[in-house]
Amino acid sequence: MAELLGLNDHQIISNIERGERKVSSDELINLMRILDKPLEYFTDPFLITQEKVFSWRVNSEAILPAEYEEKAKKLIAAYREFSRMIGHRISALSQKMQITKQSTYEEVEDIAEFLVEEWKLSDIPYDNLRKVLEENLHIPVLYVDAPKNISGASCKLDNLNCILINRNEPVGRQSFNLAHELFHLLTWDVYPPKRIDQAQIEPKPKEEKLADKFASVLLMPKKSISNYFNSLDPEEDLLKRLEKVANHFHVSVSAAYWRLFILNLVQRVDDKYYKKEIECHSVDTDIKPPLYSESFVKILHDVIHKGMASIRKVTSLLECSQNDLESLFKSYELKGLYE
Repeated sequence: MAELLGLNDHQIISNIERGERKVSSDELINLMRILDKPLEYFTDPFLITQEKVFSWRVNSEAILPAEYEEKAKKLIAAYREFSRMIGHRISALSQKMQITKQSTYEEVEDIAEFLVEEWKLSDIPYDNLRKVLEENLHIPVLYVDAPKNISGASCKLDNLNCILINRNEPVGRQSFNLAHELFHLLTWDVYPPKRIDQAQIEPKPKEEKLADKFASVLLMPKKSISNYFNSLDPEEDLLKRLEKVANHFHVSVSAAYWRLFILNLVQRVDDKYYKKEIECHSVDTDIKPPLYSESFVKILHDVIHKGMASIRKVTSLLECSQNDLESLFKSYELKGLYE
């Protein structure tokens, strides 16, 4: 690279990479030519140039729309850059789970049970999980209007971890996807996830099985689910009791059944009717969280009202209209664009 740029010392390249030496306009033009990249690649802070930063959770036969990944990149880049503008701290510490390639499912279960206590997630962990991720782990959770074949994604950048959740899915899917993607972020170095995680495909690779196990235990800790299930009327129809457990812990009926079965609190269901009902039945389908997150929308609001970014820039990054942005602010009870 030093030779291509006409530099005498390769150490200069290291200094440029570390930000200790500026690049001249001539050198920048040469870099564009040598690397075959546009000017924006070097100068636009709203571009994500890292590779392999997403792990998408999709339906078994779904194809990820390439244009949606680009939209997601702009959204996360907007969070990163606007946060920097207003001095909103993005943690430089990367949380990691202490596991290895040899770790067992039981070890992952133990870690999940420990984290419920460590993070003080209460008897219904999902109620507090998002708050813990955003405030303690500095992992923003953005609820988005993704294509229906996409459930969510984890995104790992050098200086930011992020989770995307499709807010149009049933709450049971939302909660499980949140905990599942959290596992990927905490174990990215040991088990780098695939770019496309086909949720329904069998057989699943070990890292996906571990992520499912982690999510199940984190959302339904042994003590909490045992106490709640045992408090229900044992004479009541099993499906009704499973619905109550699913509603209580904000999970799917199927997830509730398998967790209870593993804990020997229910017997295996062999009846075809029950199997079908358990697998297909969902609850709380009308719960739809507001778009993005309160912290992110407040950041957008601040950069506009403090004159740090134009309305046009924000609407371009979010791929929305001014009316959409007004509605977004209103949904979080923030003043409008021109107030």
